[in-house]
Amino acid sequence: MPVERSKSVHFDSWKELLDWLPQATESQLMTVFVWANDQEKVPPGETRFLADARREAFEQLVGRAKEPLRRFLLRRLRCRDGHMADDVVQEVLILVYLRAEQYDPDRSFWGWLYRVARNKYIDTLRRQRPGDLGRGGTGKPDDALEEWLQNVALTKTTPESAALAQERRQLVDGAIGRLPALQQTVVRLRLDGVQGKEIALRIGRSQAYVSQSYHEALELIRDQVDE
Repeated sequence: MPVERSKSVHFDSWKELLDWLPQATESQLMTVFVWANDQEKVPPGETRFLADARREAFEQLVGRAKEPLRRFLLRRLRCRDGHMADDVVQEVLILVYLRAEQYDPDRSFWGWLYRVARNKYIDTLRRQRPGDLGRGGTGKPDDALEEWLQNVALTKTTPESAALAQERRQLVDGAIGRLPALQQTVVRLRLDGVQGKEIALRIGRSQAYVSQSYHEALELIRDQVDE
């Protein structure tokens, strides 16, 4: 069965597949979760195994995502209400379950997930009464995230701060290197000053794809660098 767009992994039995899932990447788990939702892919007598694979893939995702999502809300988005953060985490995981088909394996799973969480948190704040908005904050806007990345990656420093700056640049470069290949290309081109329209032409995708992919990557990079 295919588990990544770029390659396929095959199993001789359903047990082998289930035993492999804890070792799969988050992107592979998403692919299995979506793949296992189509019962026409297997003979009627094997649909229960397909359901087992789908359930296990999602349980693996939930186990890995809950705490990082909560940290993202409390630290990155500066949510001051732990109960609200827990509620948003649950809503995000429900959205992942319902909208898994929207995930693009060419983009980072974590960047996509944090983008979903950010949007859901902002929606939650908007539903509150104005007097309640002090319980949390929306965090830095996207243009501030871009400014943060540019400063970390490109700003020249004094000799006294050179070592720290070099360490942070290495962390940024490592975080970029862990992104899917197409998303890496988008980020590196933006750092080189290439505009979204030109990037879209170079990689054969829409400007909307480039913009969303880039800002998802920014969330992921900052989360790893500032951890």
